[in-house]
This record gives sequence, C-alpha cells and structure tokens, in this order.
Amino acid sequence: MENQNKTTRDKHGYPATFQVAVALAAIQAKESVAEIAQRYGVNVDLVGQWKAQLLDGAVNVFIEESPNLLSNREISRNDLALTIAENSTQGFAMMDEHGYCIYANRAWLQMTGYTAAEIGSMPLHDLVHHHYPDGRPYPMNECPIDRALPENFEVRAHEDLFFRKDGSTFSVMCAASPIFKHGRPIATAIEIRDITEKMRIDDELRRVSERQAFQLKMAESLRALAKPNEVMKAASRLIGEHFGVGRVGYGEIDPAEKTVSVHDDWTNGAMASLAGESRPLESFGPTIINELRSGRTLRLDDMAEDQRSAPYAAGYASIGVCSMLAVPLIEDHRLTAILYLHESTQRPWTDEEITLVEDVARRTWEAVKRARAEEDLRDETRILELLNQTGQIVASTLDMQTLVQSITDTATQLSGAQFGAFFYSTKDEQGDVMSLFTLSGAPREAFERFGHPRATPLFGPTFNGQPPIRSDDVTKDARYGKWEPHYGMPPRHPPVRSYLAVPVVSRSGEAIGGLFFGHSSIGVFSERTERLIVAVAAQASVAIDNARLYEQAQRAAEERENLLHRERSARSEAERLSRMKDEFLAMLAHELRNPLAPISSAAELLNMLYASEPRVHQTSTIIRRQVAHMTRLVDDLLDVSRVTRDLVTLHKKTLDFRDVITSALSQAQPLIDEKRHRVTLQLPHVPIYVHGDETRLVQTVANILNNAAKYTPEAGNIVLQLDATPSQLQLHIKDNGTGIASELLPDVFELFTQGTRTLARSQGGLGLGLALVKKLVELHGGGVSAYSAGTGQGSEFTIVLPLAASMADESHITDLTNNVGRQDAQDTHAAALHLTVIDDNMDAANGLASLLRAIGHRVSVHYTAQAALRQAVVETSQVFLVDIGLPDMDGYELARHLRALPQVAHSTLIAVTGYGQAQDRERSQAAGFSHHLVKPVDMVALAAILGEVSITTANKPISVIEK
Repeated sequence: MENQNKTTRDKHGYPATFQVAVALAAIQAKESVAEIAQRYGVNVDLVGQWKAQLLDGAVNVFIEESPNLLSNREISRNDLALTIAENSTQGFAMMDEHGYCIYANRAWLQMTGYTAAEIGSMPLHDLVHHHYPDGRPYPMNECPIDRALPENFEVRAHEDLFFRKDGSTFSVMCAASPIFKHGRPIATAIEIRDITEKMRIDDELRRVSERQAFQLKMAESLRALAKPNEVMKAASRLIGEHFGVGRVGYGEIDPAEKTVSVHDDWTNGAMASLAGESRPLESFGPTIINELRSGRTLRLDDMAEDQRSAPYAAGYASIGVCSMLAVPLIEDHRLTAILYLHESTQRPWTDEEITLVEDVARRTWEAVKRARAEEDLRDETRILELLNQTGQIVASTLDMQTLVQSITDTATQLSGAQFGAFFYSTKDEQGDVMSLFTLSGAPREAFERFGHPRATPLFGPTFNGQPPIRSDDVTKDARYGKWEPHYGMPPRHPPVRSYLAVPVVSRSGEAIGGLFFGHSSIGVFSERTERLIVAVAAQASVAIDNARLYEQAQRAAEERENLLHRERSARSEAERLSRMKDEFLAMLAHELRNPLAPISSAAELLNMLYASEPRVHQTSTIIRRQVAHMTRLVDDLLDVSRVTRDLVTLHKKTLDFRDVITSALSQAQPLIDEKRHRVTLQLPHVPIYVHGDETRLVQTVANILNNAAKYTPEAGNIVLQLDATPSQLQLHIKDNGTGIASELLPDVFELFTQGTRTLARSQGGLGLGLALVKKLVELHGGGVSAYSAGTGQGSEFTIVLPLAASMADESHITDLTNNVGRQDAQDTHAAALHLTVIDDNMDAANGLASLLRAIGHRVSVHYTAQAALRQAVVETSQVFLVDIGLPDMDGYELARHLRALPQVAHSTLIAVTGYGQAQDRERSQAAGFSHHLVKPVDMVALAAILGEVSITTANKPISVIEK
C-alpha cells in the first residue's frame, strides 16, 4: 500500500521513482545528459529538469519518494543523500543531538566561509546563528532550528539571519527536520538558501513602489490647486507626512538675494511655524549660501557638529532646527527659492531621501510657477475689466457720488489694499477743509469718528497735488507722527503699515483731492500698483470735472447758456474718448493678434510635423485652443463696439437651424468636456429653416452654451430643446448650474452685467456675451429671454426666431451641392504655388512661411515693403501675403505699387493683418487686395484661397502664365 501511494506520475506519465533514477544516473555518470536521455529513451529537456530538481530539491523528499530504487540498486540511502547534497546549490548540514555539525556540503561551507574542520569545532549555533538581526544574543532555546530535534518538529520556509566566519551576515530561507534511528531522534538535517539578493530586490521594489505612490499622490493633490500658496502649502504637508519630519516649507529669495521669506509652511505640531517670517540670507552662513547658489542640495545631519553650520548653531537653534535638508531652486542662474525639511533632532538623511526630495522640489516648484502664471493672467484680465468698467462709467455717468465711489472701489481692488478712501478738497468760510467723500473696504463709521484729516507733513503733499507717496512701512517714514495730539494713528484706527497716496488733479491744474490706500502688512504696494492708481486718478479727474460741470449747470440757472455750451464740450470730449476707445480697441486687437499669429503658426507646424508625438501633439493642441480662446476674447471686444454702434452687417441665407446648434455645440465642446457635463439634444427629425447669418447665429447659441458650461458645477446637465410653430422656432437651453439671482435677472442682457464673483474669478469672462446675444438675435428679428428660480436653481435661456418663408428652399440646397462639388474639384486639381510673405514681425512671417512650405508651396519671405518690391520686379509670385503695418510703407501703398507692375497683374494679393473691422476690409479692397485675413490666420480659409488660385493658374493658357 505504501509503495502504491508513492508511485505518483507527472504530466508525461513518468513515475517519480523513474525520474529519480534517471536524474541520479545523470549526476553520477560521466556521459552527457543527451547520452543519458538516449539510454533511457527520454527527452533530453526532461532529463535536464529532473537533474536540476534532484540537485536543488529537499534531500529527504527525494529519498522518501524512491524506496524501490534504493532496494533494487546497489546504493545505500546515505550514499544517495550525500551524492545529492554535495552536488546541490543549497546549503545542507547535519547536526547531532548536542548541536555540533557532523556534516556540511560544499554550498554550506562556501556560504559561511568555514572549513569542514572548523564547522564542527563548536556548536553550530554559536558559529552561524548566535545573534538576532538587531544584535541581541540569540539563546539556543529560542532558536527553532536547535529546538527541532529535542521537540520533534519540522521547520519549513523559515527566514533567518546567518553569520559568516568574517562576521558579516546574510539572509537565508531555511528548513530543519529531525532524523530518527530505531525510533529515536539522532540528528537534525538543515537546509539553507541564500536570499540576500532576493530580499534586496524586494526591498528596492517596495521603495520604488512607495516612491511612485507618493509622486502620484503629490501630482493628484496639486493638479486641482490654482493658487501658488495653496500649491506650496499642500506640497509641504505631503512631504512632511511622507518623510515624517517636523517642519517643511518654501523660503523665497528676493530679487537682490538679500532676504529669504516664508509665506506659509507645514509642521507636525512639535515645531513652531515660520510663516510670515523674513531673515537675512547671510545669517545662514556664507558656505551654506554658496552651496545653495551653486545648485547643490544641502544636507546637514547634525547642525551643531557640521563645520558649515556650527558657527551659526545659535541661529538655527532659535528656530528649533537640529538637522536640515534644503533643495535650492534656480531660475535664470539665480537662487529664487529653497525647499527645506527641518528636524528638531539629529537625522542621517539617506541618498534615496535626497533624490526623492530633489525630484519633488522640482515638480512642485513647476506647479507653483504654473499657478503663478495663471494667477497673473487672471489678475491682468481683472485689471483690464476694472479699467474698462471705470472708463465706461467716466464716459456715461455725471453723478458725482456714483463716479467717485466707483473709482474708489476700482482703485482699492486694483491696489490690493485692505481699504481705500477718496478725500475731496472743499473750501468754506474758515478756509481749507478736507472731508471724507467715499470709502471702500471699511464701514464709514470706522473713520468718521476721527474727524477731518489735516494737511500734516504726510497728508499735505497729496492734497497740494504733489507726486504720489508710496511707503512699504509708513510708521518708518520720517514724516509720520509729527503732529499732536496723536503723533501718528489715533486709537482704534484701522492698522496701516503699507501706505499709498495719489493726488487727483483736474485738467486745470487744481488739486481736487487724493486717493489713499492702506494695508496692515508690510510691502504690499509695488511700483506697478502706483502706476495703475495714477492712471485711475487721471480718470477720476476727468470724471469729477465732468460731474462738477453738470452739478454747476443744475444749480446755476442764470448761467444756463454757458453751462449748455460747456456740456456740449463735455459731450464732445466724451465722444472723443469714445472714438479713442474704439481706436484703442482696434489697436488692441491688432497688437494682440500680431503675437497670436506666429504662436498659431508654430502650433500648426508642430502638429503637422510631429503628429505622431503624443506630447508635442498635446502641447500644440493646448496652444491652438488657448490662441482660439484669446482670439474669441478680442473678437468679443470688437463685436460689442460694432453692435452697440449698429455697424454689424448680416450675410443672410437659408439655414437649417439644427446645423447651427451642432456647430455651436462643437465650439463649446472643449469647455463642456473639461467640466464633464452631460449634454442632451432634443431636436426635430425634420429641418427647421431660418433666414439668417450663419456665423452670427452660431456665435449666439455658442455664447449661451459657454455660459451654461461655465456656471454649472462639474458633471452637470445641459439640455438643448428645439421646437417650432408654423411661424417661429424656439430654442430652450437649460442647465442645473448656479442660477441667476432675482435682482440680476432683469439686467442679465446688459453690457458688463455679471453675478457676484470671488477674487479667484474661477468663471472668467468680460460680461459681454449675453449683451451680444441679445443684439444679434434682435438683428435677426427675434428675441431672447432668461429665467431662473434663483441662486443654485439653474437657468433657462430661450431664443425665438422667425422661420424662413419656405421650409424647404430647393435652390439653397442646390447651391450647397454645387459648392461642395466645386470644392472637391479644387482639392483634386490643387497644385504648389510660389508665394511671397511680407511682414515686419519676423516670427509671424517665418512661422507662416514654414506652414506654407510644409503643405508644399515655395515661399519667399521679406520683412520690408522695399525688399518685396525689388523681388517682384525680378521674379514675381502667384500670391502675395502682405501685412498692413509695415515700417517703411504701409500695406495699402505696397499693394498699389505691386498692382502697377505688369509682372503682378495676374497675381493674388491677400491682406494679412491684425485690423479686422469693416472699414479696414474696405480699404484693403480699394488698395487692390483680393482677400482680407485677420491674424492669427485661419489656415483652412487660407488653404481654400490658395486652392482657388491653384486651379485658376492651372486652367490659364501657358502664354498667360509666362507673362
């Protein structure tokens, strides 16, 4: 029965006894494995596997599995065991009942470094197993290997630490089994396998996994943060928790590299925060600062013992630091910031920790820079909106209280002050009196109890119209606190450290008053802030002058004629300002479009040349999307100007309004995808025809869709429902977003109307979109309305438009078909052209030329009009792409000169410019241009033009082309 149980077979049908016999023959014989395999009629690979299993397997197992082999062959069990053990790569030893080693194979001796004589000289435990891994003595009665024999149990897969003869250690996986003779245990068989390398690999994999998990957690935590301080605070917390240190933070270095300042940091509660502190950079010691400036990470395990920090140990002790790791952050060869890790006790920083901290420092600082760039962009947008808002009020309002309060509020926001005030200079019978006129950022009661300000050494210069006063700390100003009774700020006065005062002087030179701003922190107001407030003060002076004129006209009836004349003058001035505003907007569009053109061209070229590179494709996509966004903002500004002055011309045709909705949805899709909204379309199955301007109708629906996506929290719902009656259509656009407050609802379609916003301006925008929607829908003979149940209740916008006279205009369908056919023909016969690009903006010219070359055209580039004319005389081009604003001759004049050349008679002239208003297009047409493209150039439109030119050129007689 016992033999029957042992006769197990493998998947090939060979019994275990046969496998052991063949493997043993391969070990003992002088023949090769192939010869053994041929002798027994077995595949050579199987013989190799059995041999390896026999050498590396547990000795007792193989012995127990081959009783028949041992009884039928002239070989004893001991001989078989020794043969296997001596050839095994695993360590094997026998230990008697007294703990002495009576046998050790070659692998065991090689692992431990002992000879066969040395290994039996004393108890085996005292040679290789005498201490725990932490250095404590290891008694025999606690060792499972030494207990296996007396307690009669087997040890399997036991991880332990063995000592070599030279005192070094190595990790092993061991097994121990008692051996019996006549039922009495007489020895212990011990097998060991060196697992040092395996444990090292496992430990390295664990560290790599932990490092990757930490980096992933860091990236996910920082991705959603928009403010630089939030990024630094979150990064400091994650680093501190991961490394288990006392304090982590970022110290930022001033441009002169004199001081280091900590805005915020993280502590574990045991160390004090350094947030808000600034210290001289030299206080850390020249050696340390030089190392940081060179870009080397600073590692100080013990500040008191390290010779670089020991002379300054008292300073470090004052902030509770005993050991430190500091990673320098270098930008433009200048030390700009330091990521520091502080410990209150000694700490030996490892190389792995340093590498990880350096990587995290670089990654997080890039996130900080990205957040700052986005914050700067938001700040610039906010400033432009505030300045534009102030300009609108100046041009449209003569009420003194409204004007000055708006200017004070705007200036306070622009400056970043905690509170601002406008003091208006008046005269009474007693002389000059300065009275508080408006206040922003604080209740009026906070200042009224202090009485009227006097012309003190600090206030007087501003009220007298002298230059602005800006102080990082007004309490340190030599003019501060010179007059009684308070000699400074009165009790309970709001705290002021940063101070800015700008006079408001009328056009006549009279000092009207002053704008004053305060903040409780030091160094809040910069030179840029001062320039902005000076500009606002100039606007204030114009506004106040106009308002005062108006008030005088109301009060002095006897001077009515004179006041009416002055009012006309004021209105003329307002109209001039309005014209200047329109000219400014046109110039702004031109100046913004000029840099957008090379950016757009570069992005297109990257996308064409590296379409298979995911990172390049992603980057070019981002650039193109942001260029498109900026272009839309510029177009919105110009559209508002044109619409409000009734200068928009509609190009109407019969349209299926379902196509308008599809196009608008395509335009809004990036924002919808970004915020993970779900859009539901409820459209009729038949065409709904309207007679209108396709571009303007798409713009109208897209503006409402963008508003819905922008003001709906992530993963929201947007529904577009199109209905039609016999005479009109109704498009309902519903969302479950933030809704519209009841007091805002009546004015929602007015210019610059927006809901309450936080300083973060997370929704962005200029407050122009809905005003454009209303004007454009009305130009189409329709109407638009808005409804909301209130804040947080979502919104619904409804567009109503008259239907076309015919719901199925066959001629329109025929025209569309013919156009498609012509376009296909153009694409089929398009050929390469010789083009000339003329633009004084080298980046724009070279970028456009590279794109045109990439699609197969031959391109010449000139940066002046004269150079282009010289080339046209020698070698003409089939197409000239001309910038209007050239330095030596404007584009209109250049076009006239080119048209006067016989060589250019049949060439196509295309104006490429940042000016895109109607009068600009009319001027370009009159000058001889065939087409007018606005920067950044729409490459699809340009490709279509070039395709038409190519076909026209291909169809001309050869003689005409040569001429």
